[in-house]
Amino acid sequence: RTGPAILHRWQNHQESDCRTGSDREYRGVMKQIAIAFLALALSACGFTPLYAGGANSGNINIETIEGRAGHALRKALLQELAPGLPGVDGGATLTIQLTENIGRLALQPDAAATRAAVIASASYVLAYSVTAISGNSTAETSFLVPDAPFSDIAAQTDATDRAMLVLARRIADDLRIKTANAR
Repeated sequence: RTGPAILHRWQNHQESDCRTGSDREYRGVMKQIAIAFLALALSACGFTPLYAGGANSGNINIETIEGRAGHALRKALLQELAPGLPGVDGGATLTIQLTENIGRLALQPDAAATRAAVIASASYVLAYSVTAISGNSTAETSFLVPDAPFSDIAAQTDATDRAMLVLARRIADDLRIKTANAR
């Protein structure tokens, strides 16, 4: 099976109707139609892309908070405030000023830290209709400072994330109490 027989079979295969140009064009047009249909269907059901701007929590717009910790706090607040607040019917805007500090709690004889704490405090203002509610909240989480190089960064990041979750719960609880009493 060498020589002209294989060459003849290969040439006949090229001449077959499989994979002709018009078939490829048909598939390309069908893919474009399917993509257009999916785009229309998704936009009709209220789908918005994950990273689209203007993320709100129900009727509360939470303004952007600077830094990595601010992003974690904003994300946690979006979840906490998704059901809304009592007495806040129209649109509301929540503005937060966040400060974060790291304190060394326990020291070894050579002055190396063995335990540290992330202390986060936030001042917030919730403005809605003609009312503004303000307050302050603080959260603290501690972590063990590991001996391995660079693992302290991971421990500190985890402690910061935990502190932002606690801070978001405290802010949300405080806002629920204050908006319920403001009615």
